[in-house]
Amino acid sequence: MKRTGIGVGEFLAVSAFRSDHPDRVLDTVRQFFEKYGTHANRIEGDDAEGDDVLVFRSVNGWVVVAWPQYFSDVPAAEFISGALGVLASTVRIHDGDYWSHTLFRDGQVLDRFASMPDYFTDDPAEVSRLAREWAGDPSIVSEAVGRPVDDVAPYLVHIVLDDDGYATAGGGKAVADDSFDREVPWVFTDFWRRLGIDYPNDLTDFTERLRLAPGWDGRLPTGDAEL
Repeated sequence: MKRTGIGVGEFLAVSAFRSDHPDRVLDTVRQFFEKYGTHANRIEGDDAEGDDVLVFRSVNGWVVVAWPQYFSDVPAAEFISGALGVLASTVRIHDGDYWSHTLFRDGQVLDRFASMPDYFTDDPAEVSRLAREWAGDPSIVSEAVGRPVDDVAPYLVHIVLDDDGYATAGGGKAVADDSFDREVPWVFTDFWRRLGIDYPNDLTDFTERLRLAPGWDGRLPTGDAEL
């Protein structure tokens, strides 16, 4: 296992759905949980907890949903994208080390990327396979979101680390005015910005919140297409 040494222990799952209707996204989020027998109750106030799902207002035609810390976002994004018939971009940060991105249209995978596809293995054949499967295709992403391919390509770059955790390939800023270097998983927020998606600066500024009943993590699918 390889680590960047930046934000170790940090897990994040967040999705964005191309929609002007956070209420419809919220209803479909609830349908996803109901499908697997998990209660998701609307909660008032801003005292967010670890089992909460936060739905934000639509910005630039995208509704962002923040999932619980250890949530498997891909099955949920697939379901919601399919049910609403919309484009969805979903991102995970694993242990503060790497980020992965899956793009859906109408519930179908368009593209997948992981910044460190060799994170869980040193086997050369397996590394080669994962690098191909999680390479990311800037042309597909740019066509789907309607942004120039040159805005997308600099972010879909694999990071290679040395034994001390420093980037020997793929590091540094994708674009000079970015907030994060590419070896920092939070660079996904710069990537999202190029796609027209705003990651919420204030996570207490949500429009709706659902609190999942205890035991939710044992009922929901984990997803075969996650890294």
